[in-house]
Amino acid sequence: MTKKSRSRRAGLVVLALAVGAIGLTAVGGAGASGKAGPLAGQRFYLLIQSSPTTSKILQDHAIQILKKQGVDAQIKWNPTSSNVGIAQLQGGDVDGFSNAVAGGYSAVLAGIPIVDFALVNPREDYVFITRPDVNSLSDLKGKKIGVLDTTSINYPQALIVLKKAKLDVKDVSIVVAGGQSSRLAGLIAGRLDGTMLSHAAAIQLQPQGYHVLFDFTKQAASMYDDNVFAMKSWLAGHKALAVAFNKALLQSFVWFNNPKNEDAVVQEAMALAPGSDEATTKQLFDTLRGLNWAPAKATLNIPTLKYEAALFEQVGAVHGHSDVGNWANVAYAKQAKAQLYPPKKKKHHK
Repeated sequence: MTKKSRSRRAGLVVLALAVGAIGLTAVGGAGASGKAGPLAGQRFYLLIQSSPTTSKILQDHAIQILKKQGVDAQIKWNPTSSNVGIAQLQGGDVDGFSNAVAGGYSAVLAGIPIVDFALVNPREDYVFITRPDVNSLSDLKGKKIGVLDTTSINYPQALIVLKKAKLDVKDVSIVVAGGQSSRLAGLIAGRLDGTMLSHAAAIQLQPQGYHVLFDFTKQAASMYDDNVFAMKSWLAGHKALAVAFNKALLQSFVWFNNPKNEDAVVQEAMALAPGSDEATTKQLFDTLRGLNWAPAKATLNIPTLKYEAALFEQVGAVHGHSDVGNWANVAYAKQAKAQLYPPKKKKHHK
């Protein structure tokens, strides 16, 4: 075996160990399925690039809808590098990977044949929040900014904030700090001076003197958060399931926005992320509804993906270029939308 071969093999072993060691917590299973339907018995394991948080409620509710159709549907979590999540997708351990556009696009540029086929979060639930002694964007020079990793949405978010502050990435220390719960702990402990967190964290921390210096939901409303990626080969063999998942997401948007469901949404979110504060969760969802976080008929669309991809290229969050049409397919979303919202037939006047 050559030195190069040994090195490559060692790298694969390390990646395999990383994938094997990841803490994936499953939510639900096939046992909760309802009446059998045409999708009954199929599997859809969704890996979310995050630690469990209440703001992942839209993914969770879509999974619950699939389970009622007899699908073996589960949520798993990846609070570490998105490269580990992509490896899970490639290995067939999961079927969909819910991640920021930047993470999926980076994988595409690395030559991995994945396709963006569903939109989870039409708006981001993120703010850039800093410790009490960092009062303004101009105070960020020399400070430590926490991100999940350099291929997640956090990294381009940090670059957007720095650009607004008229600073460069070299002016700060970018710290790989893990998922939201880890970044929150790091901010409170002083290991980080600023980071990207959900509005739920802002609700808790602002009364303690922490500062929200950028609100991505308000100030970057044209940016998607989680999209769902799948292997091209998986999509080719599961077209009906891909449409059904898109349809379940659209149903989740309507469910989330309906005032009659407010209590049910909170309770499902609490089950999704045990230990969350109920009052804070309710306030979070009230805030997100006010910001039109989940527009009822929002689906994946090419113009927004083009804008985001160009932005990530511009700020240096991804390296290279691939036309959006090469790695995104909106056909499943369009079909799902047509099923839920059939176009009105034109009346013919005699």
